[in-house]
Amino acid sequence: MESINEQTQVELKPGTGLDISFTYGDKVINTRGHIKSSSDEVIVIEFEVDDKKMTPPVGTDIYILKNSICYNIIDSKDFPEVKATRVCGRKYLRVDNILKVHYKKVSQENYKKYRDRPIVIYKNIFGEPLKTPEIEEVDLRLLYELIYQANLKMDRILDILEDKRAEKYAVSKNENVNISGAGIRFIADQAFSIGDIIALRIFLPLATQTQIDVLGEVRKVTKSEKKGRYCIAVKFVELSEDDREMIIRYVFKRQREIIRITSDYT
Repeated sequence: MESINEQTQVELKPGTGLDISFTYGDKVINTRGHIKSSSDEVIVIEFEVDDKKMTPPVGTDIYILKNSICYNIIDSKDFPEVKATRVCGRKYLRVDNILKVHYKKVSQENYKKYRDRPIVIYKNIFGEPLKTPEIEEVDLRLLYELIYQANLKMDRILDILEDKRAEKYAVSKNENVNISGAGIRFIADQAFSIGDIIALRIFLPLATQTQIDVLGEVRKVTKSEKKGRYCIAVKFVELSEDDREMIIRYVFKRQREIIRITSDYT
């Protein structure tokens, strides 16, 4: 098969071989594949994988290595064969990773009342945010380990406090999350309606664990392959520029990690 490992874009035609990377669960999957068919809008790719039960959900980004091409899966029911569309023109880059997300629907009444003061909504639902000092780079492995262990202990304390809160929120953890400076897609244990407003607390693994509180509007809801779970796509509607900058910083950090992993693979 013709390879697509050149830096310049190659015409993606049937039979073209691909080096592919995508996130599934808590793993980055690096594999081979080839194009079965293509058109101006949709491409059909067949993956070379041993685990045929490993089905990436709709919305998963596929990265064509060494060619800076990204496709987004629109149909994976026949995996290892998937249908995907080319990703282009995004204002914000986005990445996949395993992130912890707290979420709860906000009533229209409270949204209208506190839209100009969303911090009131965050405090009523999540309580006071945990403040941690911002550190760009940590050179000492021991320091990083101490911070990590402290965060684990704090998580256990917060889990105990969560059970005592009157206004209970849901938690999505150990699930793949897709995030950018514009929005987030995550797995929830309840369905939402298009247009619902959700309060989110997103935990970003920077040098220290960083919490982002934000309101978002539900734009798309699809059933997850896991029974009783739903894939929720949300557009941020109340996000400070400082927090957006923090998310973008995380996205670039995650992209560097993916590039490191894929370069080791190739």
